[in-house]
Amino acid sequence: MRLKRSDCLRTSPLVAASGRAPLDEVGTVASQGFGPVFSETVQSARMEQPLRDPLARKLATYVDLTPGDLRDLEEWAANGRRFAAQTPLLHQSDVPESAILVLDGFACRYKFLTNGRRQITAYLLPEDLFELDLDFRLPLDCAVGTLTACQLAFIPRADYEDLIGRRPRIARAVQMVRLTEAATLREWITNLDSRSGPERLAHFLCEMLLRLRTAGLAPGNQYSFPITQADLADTLGMSCVHINRVLQKLRRDGLIELSGRRLTILKPEGLRLLAEYDASYLEPAAVPLRPSAIDKLTA
Repeated sequence: MRLKRSDCLRTSPLVAASGRAPLDEVGTVASQGFGPVFSETVQSARMEQPLRDPLARKLATYVDLTPGDLRDLEEWAANGRRFAAQTPLLHQSDVPESAILVLDGFACRYKFLTNGRRQITAYLLPEDLFELDLDFRLPLDCAVGTLTACQLAFIPRADYEDLIGRRPRIARAVQMVRLTEAATLREWITNLDSRSGPERLAHFLCEMLLRLRTAGLAPGNQYSFPITQADLADTLGMSCVHINRVLQKLRRDGLIELSGRRLTILKPEGLRLLAEYDASYLEPAAVPLRPSAIDKLTA
């Protein structure tokens, strides 16, 4: 049975609190490349033409941005502000008046139940833009907050609508981002409902590696991932105790190595096979894990 928030040493929702159990009691998550399952297209392109603005880097993976597009996106990212870890940014039912661009750190979307339990429904990483329902002025069906200390830029609704209207390439890329986010949510639903604890964590580690690598934050075989065990439990629908056991199992099986605040994936192909991880929902150039149904019918 999943533990309540108090069992995970959380004192209040998304508010800084002492006594939170850090993930690095068993190791802070880090990862390495997964061989041919992940396309190197995005990474190599960014090495050839590095972009300073994180959002521009992301949108450029979907469309060819013009110099004017890049200048406008840099203006969006110019006025970042620091926020502490576990800071609420938007509450459920709020009507957002600004888009939120993550420049540094980890934020998330989440929902609360009346008993105080929380389910994280999406991670917002550097280069991610939260603009859910901004076009329609609808109350949010989720909340948004930081997981770690973050650098965030807030883009007022009028500025967001003006740029989207003037820059069709950016508008198209943002729409592609929305489709990718919807695909990611479907993967998360499948992960929570149909996979065992070790498979869930393996799938999550595979996804985070690809997302951080395309953001230019995982160039080697390790990366920092400073979330708490409580946050990871709320992400994967498990108790903190279960999260600890699953991490230890992956370690015993030789898939990962935990050392201090770093985690190394020792057998990337083994982790991918455990999760049955198919990266195509995040990276269009990735090779699907299985042939499509149409391919089978027309073979």
